[in-house]
Amino acid sequence: MNSPNGRDDDGFSLVELIFFVLILGLITTGIAVLFFNTWKAQASVSDQVDATERGQLVASQIERAMRDGIAFSVSSGSTLMVATSSTSNVCVGFTFVDGNATPPGAANLAITSGASLSAASWSTWQSGIVAHPLGGGGFDPFFSLVGPNRIRYSFDVKSVNGPTVHFEGTGYLRSASGPTDPNWGIRPGGGAQTCF
Repeated sequence: MNSPNGRDDDGFSLVELIFFVLILGLITTGIAVLFFNTWKAQASVSDQVDATERGQLVASQIERAMRDGIAFSVSSGSTLMVATSSTSNVCVGFTFVDGNATPPGAANLAITSGASLSAASWSTWQSGIVAHPLGGGGFDPFFSLVGPNRIRYSFDVKSVNGPTVHFEGTGYLRSASGPTDPNWGIRPGGGAQTCF
């Protein structure tokens, strides 16, 4: 005699199937949100690392130019021109375009071999440069004179998805103590610099 089919042979009921689909949808949504947040955090960290590398490159070039300098000039708080101590009279100039006023902002660079930097072609070197905001309002100048042979630089680098990274430091001349020093602006081997 055949026994009647039990409840186990009937399959899923409609209520059980709807419940299963809802639970599976919630689990899938949770996994998707987790992956999205991980991707977003990774993009933010990657952009912050990129901004940090660009800022470190700019800061190290400023400090190197000043270390190798025999004279320098700071104008309007956004331009630094340095005559280096090389015998070929290499001139290095940095000028910052504030991204707060003119997005996205830029660090422009000019290098000449003896020619005046004021007539040089300034090319965009790094982007996303902005002036650092001060606590009481206003902005910190990009370059400021802090002694006869020392400058201070301050700038922020924006990242697309991450936070803004702040850079601040000093650059100083090793060779001459200031404009009153008889060696100020004199190239090794003699002759005055013609950078500015």
